[in-house]
Amino acid sequence: DPHGPDPALYSALCPHLRPWRLALLDVGFLGRWWGLQAALRDCDINDAEFGALPEPLRRLDPRALRSEH
Repeated sequence: DPHGPDPALYSALCPHLRPWRLALLDVGFLGRWWGLQAALRDCDINDAEFGALPEPLRRLDPRALRSEH
């Protein structure tokens, strides 16, 4: 909080005067959630687990990850 623990200023107490970008969680547009998709990119990849593989096997073509369905 930039105003400290005991602010007496109206601008510090009024929730409508706080920066709206701090309350924004994500934006849904064109059929996807933009912030969520960026935050979850490679979230389940453990790089140490694949460190012993040869270099050609550590890289995947993004087209190889598509489902056939």
